[in-house]
Amino acid sequence: MGSIFSYVFSFLAPAQQYDPTPDPTTGLTQRDREIIAHIWGLATDKKTLKSNAVEFFIQLFETYPHIQDRFELFKDKPLDELRTSPKMKAHATSVFYALTSYVENLDDPETLVGLVQKIAVSHVGRKIPADDFDKLRIVFLNFVKYLLGDQYTPEIEQAWDKLLRAQTAIYKQIEEELLSKKGTQEIPKTDI
Repeated sequence: MGSIFSYVFSFLAPAQQYDPTPDPTTGLTQRDREIIAHIWGLATDKKTLKSNAVEFFIQLFETYPHIQDRFELFKDKPLDELRTSPKMKAHATSVFYALTSYVENLDDPETLVGLVQKIAVSHVGRKIPADDFDKLRIVFLNFVKYLLGDQYTPEIEQAWDKLLRAQTAIYKQIEEELLSKKGTQEIPKTDI
């Protein structure tokens, strides 16, 4: 799969000076944001978006089978069946579109935080713990490595890791707020 991204290295060559100041909300530098946007553009090319999205979920379920059990539609289904499932394709594609909205708002931290908060409220309401979002981070970094092959660099990993750690931190904050409002250790349901 790495051959698809044959021009990654030429993009990553330092051609200009970047402001090294990290954004106080996300921790992302200008260079991090550019790397994330570029790599995401490659991963979500019209020809590969759906297959890449499904492959990410297959890798997630292979690595953490308990997460597959959280999806009623996918619970106890063989991964080979899920690879060709229209419902898996639809769900995986919608998740990649949500990630696309993150990437499109890297330069607008307030909107980015709002998008993550919306996802968090929805998932906390379904009793998905913040720890599962951190597991998603780990698998996603491996997925990007899978896509890029030998063109995967520490700089790419660090940029994506910062974004996904910011997502997990926001998620954890929402989870804690919702739990404290409820006054119990049970995560409240939501209609969002």
